[in-house]
Amino acid sequence: MLLSSMKDEFDRLLAEKMKTSTQLELNRVDTLIITVGTRQVGWRCDDGVVRCFGADGDRGHPPHINELYRELGVQRGYYEDKQRSAWGVRDLGERYYDRSQKSVGGDFSSVVLLLDEKIIADCVAKGLQQIILWATDQPESVAWNYRRADTLWLAMLMQGKIEATWKQVKAEVFHPVINANDREAIREEFEGFILHFALEKMKGIPGDEASQFVLAIENKGATPAIAESLEICAAALVRQCQVINATPQEPQPLYREVADQHLSACAAEKYDFIPVSSYFWPLERSRIISAWERGDFLEAKLWLQAHQNRHKLLYQLAGCLALSTNWEIVKFLHDPNFERGWLFANALSSLASKEQIEAWRTRLLELRNDKLGQVWESCFLIELQLQRQNYTAAFTQFSQTLERLLYVRSQTEDWIGKGLIKLKPDLIHLGKDYDPSFKELTDAWISLSKLRQTDKMVSLLTAIRKQRNQIVHKAEPLTLSQLQNVWANNGFPVRVTSDYREMEKMMVDVLKKVCDRCFQIPEKTLLGSLYEWGLKVLRSESEL
Repeated sequence: MLLSSMKDEFDRLLAEKMKTSTQLELNRVDTLIITVGTRQVGWRCDDGVVRCFGADGDRGHPPHINELYRELGVQRGYYEDKQRSAWGVRDLGERYYDRSQKSVGGDFSSVVLLLDEKIIADCVAKGLQQIILWATDQPESVAWNYRRADTLWLAMLMQGKIEATWKQVKAEVFHPVINANDREAIREEFEGFILHFALEKMKGIPGDEASQFVLAIENKGATPAIAESLEICAAALVRQCQVINATPQEPQPLYREVADQHLSACAAEKYDFIPVSSYFWPLERSRIISAWERGDFLEAKLWLQAHQNRHKLLYQLAGCLALSTNWEIVKFLHDPNFERGWLFANALSSLASKEQIEAWRTRLLELRNDKLGQVWESCFLIELQLQRQNYTAAFTQFSQTLERLLYVRSQTEDWIGKGLIKLKPDLIHLGKDYDPSFKELTDAWISLSKLRQTDKMVSLLTAIRKQRNQIVHKAEPLTLSQLQNVWANNGFPVRVTSDYREMEKMMVDVLKKVCDRCFQIPEKTLLGSLYEWGLKVLRSESEL
């Protein structure tokens, strides 16, 4: 009982947090699963009073069950067991279901969905087509004292009401024969059904589109064992699809007095939509930040997939940045979903200034036709490797960026045609199609810059090239001190420190040196700006 009240309080606090910190953008619901409880269904009697099938005159509730039996003209009886248990919703629900079925065409108009009508109506407006009603149906080995509260016939009444009210919705009743308190058996049943069901629903949906499948669950009226099992199984699906916990708010008061001093059951008019993934956000937020800081954007995207309701923009951005770490910078720059979708998203305008968004858009369009600018974006990848203390990878990335910058210049400035790169007689026919080596490119730049062979820049470029070959040919790793010595041993001042930014500055200075003087070197790369913005958004959001 204490655990249940603690969970209710946590749900309330979480709902308030979701309302104030994040607006849940739920545009669609595909499937709704409802665990049917005893007080979930009511019946509008001939006198206009709505009587609840689970109100039995106990714990402050009116004696609606007795009154419903009188409505049928049936004397309430007892099961033949030692406890002499009075008939309950199992028997009463079956009688009212038979009454509804015997009406012309099947009349379920008197059935009242006390907790779920508002939820279902709103979900239907969002495209809901399927409802699964999970009811209890305990085996004969369970005493009638417990079996009498089984809800399979209440679920049948709900099914009839739903399909009569919303013609486009298919309602299915599941009532596995299980003890309602057997947690292990219930969990196995849920796992066997829900996990298989959800995966089948998502089968054939390509890539990230699977995350668009939305499953809503409502377990307000369930026994603790069923409610817990459903939530555990739903939690296992949060990385495959969106899972929403729909929690009806019980009306206050539960009953209102009508004519002749009868008490009529009131229906819930409000509910909370809480993403199941929100329960994991306080823990997973730190993991997302860690992955983002390290530049492991695929990992960050994996964690963010379950939190798209909160940070869909960051989920999408993680996918874009992941392209860059796979050397697909040009592909990212030409991604129409980023230019026309992400940069124009309404949610972005509330997280970034108009000037910042316009700066990103302008830089993106400029880079599409700027080959040197595209190469310069790789500085972002060097920074990530240095930050992670992956000095060998950082140096390899740096040397490849240096070679790429020189190659782009050789192509655009026709270094072969100008004789800066001399081809062997048997290769002259290749012309501009000739691929010069790293040494040929550095030698050409040295000639173009009119540097003497004694210049320390010449010796540094030679050392960089040789160190790159050592890594590639002999798989020799680099420590930070060894990396610093590449500069120190060639006449460049080096401040010995573990701060990666010092090493980054030395590398960037070399890259700046070999760039075309007409190239406008940006203060920060586009990728670096997006990276820092995403990290700022993650860090600035307070934990629950």
